[in-house]
Amino acid sequence: MLSVRDQWEQRLDWLLSAVLWASLTVSIIVSTMLDGATANVGISALLAGGWVVTMQTVPRRQRNSEQWGELLAVIGVVVSLVAMALTGGADSVYVIFLAGAPLFAASFLSPRIAYETGALSIAGLFVVARALDQPLLDQSTFRSAFLYALIVIAFTQVRRILVEAQERSDELRAASARVERIQSAHTLLTSLSELANTQELNPVTIGTVALRDLSTSVPFAAGRVSLIREDGDQVVVATSGDVPEDAAPERYPIEMRGHSLGLMELWPEPEGELRSHLPAIQPIVRQLGLAFDNVAIVQRIAHRTVYEERVRLARELHDNIGPGLASLGLRLDMLIYQATDDPDLVRHLEGTREAVTALVEEVRTTVTDLRHDNVASIVEQAYEVAAAAAGAGPDINISINEHRPPRPAVAVEIRAILTEAVRNAVEHAGATRLEIEGDVDRDRGRITIADNGRGFDPSELPKGHYGVMGMRERAAEIGGTLTIDSSGTSGSRVTIAWEAD
Repeated sequence: MLSVRDQWEQRLDWLLSAVLWASLTVSIIVSTMLDGATANVGISALLAGGWVVTMQTVPRRQRNSEQWGELLAVIGVVVSLVAMALTGGADSVYVIFLAGAPLFAASFLSPRIAYETGALSIAGLFVVARALDQPLLDQSTFRSAFLYALIVIAFTQVRRILVEAQERSDELRAASARVERIQSAHTLLTSLSELANTQELNPVTIGTVALRDLSTSVPFAAGRVSLIREDGDQVVVATSGDVPEDAAPERYPIEMRGHSLGLMELWPEPEGELRSHLPAIQPIVRQLGLAFDNVAIVQRIAHRTVYEERVRLARELHDNIGPGLASLGLRLDMLIYQATDDPDLVRHLEGTREAVTALVEEVRTTVTDLRHDNVASIVEQAYEVAAAAAGAGPDINISINEHRPPRPAVAVEIRAILTEAVRNAVEHAGATRLEIEGDVDRDRGRITIADNGRGFDPSELPKGHYGVMGMRERAAEIGGTLTIDSSGTSGSRVTIAWEAD
């Protein structure tokens, strides 16, 4: 598709061709009619026709260049003046043809060349008249000179206006492209800002939003966003489209303050390219780096704050409540020893003593759990499991209402069950959508993993597949139950429920 400048230059080229051929035809016919088929008429026609043919055969871009254009314009003036000198000088019909060279220079070349060509034509006109002893102050000579000057000035200004209009159009187009990139970046930032106020602020959702918003301004066949963990492993957190098997992606490192946080890979569409869209891609990559870094900072701050609060609570329990309960137990022991003559009171005190003992053990267990530094909430663990499975392409929606995270021993088993259930849904059931939902409150909870994949009969598991058995064993380890509902038409539902006695 031709640009706007190429379009109007093409139209001017058609106008120039029409003027040259028309003036050449008129000059040959009229000079033949006035002077007959003489040698001078033939030479004039041959020279003028040769220049017109040359103008038509030289490639337009080469002909309109400064060096070639100036040479052709000068040759056109010389040829026209020679033809005029051979066919009557200032009274020759080739006076009309002489206007072709200034018209060409004014329409396609720089103002300097246009004015030089016009001046050369006017000076040549007077030189030919002088050489043929024709009056220099003749009215027709001045009319011709005025015509050449008018052509040069008018078409030079027309060209200047067209060039300036094209430059403004290019500036507006560039500004429009910048506005589109700013709007795209604003859309992404708005989406991330909205996510920041929800529990979905995580690498999986951020990567998905980035690819979704990028697709509105950059055409690509497939995209993938990976996150580099602290241990150096690269984990795919979001994908978009079907990755072509025989095509290499364009890779864009996600960095922040010199640290590598991840990688965005884009596969161009067939016969397409992404290099021209780099100004739109780079801001998204920078925003991804900022978002990933912010998530990491928020998580570190949250973990540190939670850990410090846990340590404070553990210290309060250990230093104040623990000794108080121990002292209460000793007093109960003394009362039991002194009340041997009242069996009913002894049984009541012994029951209370057992409750205090259980409470002391509970406090000790709680202190140990609170001082554990690597306890992640079930919501965080669910997102980590989803991020690890995102490379396989399923759409995973997480909706877990977690009031308080479970104890570390319970959290480890829940994560293992989540991981196995998600892996089975993706690898064996071929699920494209998973729903992870539930409620968690410290010692009790219920989590359901539902998929839309191929169902199976939980009572008839293939030999050598121990995933379901392992999940049941882990559920029993924390005193919970594992329920599996599955059919061939509606996928599977795996529910883990636990509640401390």
